[in-house]
Amino acid sequence: MHPETALADEDFFPHAQPWDVVYDVFRVTHSEFWLVVGDGPGADIVSAIPEGDSLKGNGEAIGIPTLASAGHVAVAPSVWEEPAPDGHGKLLGTSRIVAPGRELALVNVEGREPGPVLVLPDEGEHQVWVWRRPARGGGGTECYDVRVWP
Repeated sequence: MHPETALADEDFFPHAQPWDVVYDVFRVTHSEFWLVVGDGPGADIVSAIPEGDSLKGNGEAIGIPTLASAGHVAVAPSVWEEPAPDGHGKLLGTSRIVAPGRELALVNVEGREPGPVLVLPDEGEHQVWVWRRPARGGGGTECYDVRVWP
């Protein structure tokens, strides 16, 4: 599945544009995935397992719950230079993450399929808000709008 297909009808940023955004589709299992510091491997995801339908963070990883227990999800992680405008869909919560480098990545439970890597303008502590848009119709793809700013 290609991001262009899964995200074709989504308008994530109708009123303002982020500093950078990465569109991707990747496989998740066990109803969750994570936003982690660096390029993925080595982050402590165990203490950031999402609870129910809410985010859970520990400073170096943020657990994001999915509706589907397994399958592909479309993601649009974006970075903003100032507080991001609200997204659309269900707000799953907010958290903070401390990036000692300038990279944040999305990873799944197995870590076998690399997710997108978002490059930040600066290292340090960042605010993260995540919205979910449920799959449209039968066989659609859940979409996750992940917004990050200092």
